[in-house]
Amino acid sequence: MSHGKIRIRKNGSSGSHNGMKSIVSCLSSEDFPRIRIGIGKPHEHMDMIAHVIGGIDEEDKERLAKGVELGTEAVSELLKNSIDSAMNKFN
Repeated sequence: MSHGKIRIRKNGSSGSHNGMKSIVSCLSSEDFPRIRIGIGKPHEHMDMIAHVIGGIDEEDKERLAKGVELGTEAVSELLKNSIDSAMNKFN
């Protein structure tokens, strides 16, 4: 997913995301909504871990900041109305 793009889902698997695996394990369920904010893909020949924990340039920081803002609005929409409403509005 590109920098700052958000995606809302009703549920899903943890995939290869260790943080999500931990949450699924603690809840003993994959049945909870998720709001993801994209961080882009690594450049060619770049390791995924280095991409995730590495630095980002100013342009990407701006996109991520907008994504966090949208994610905040999506959480509010989800809590005030419903996951379906948030998905319709932000996906």
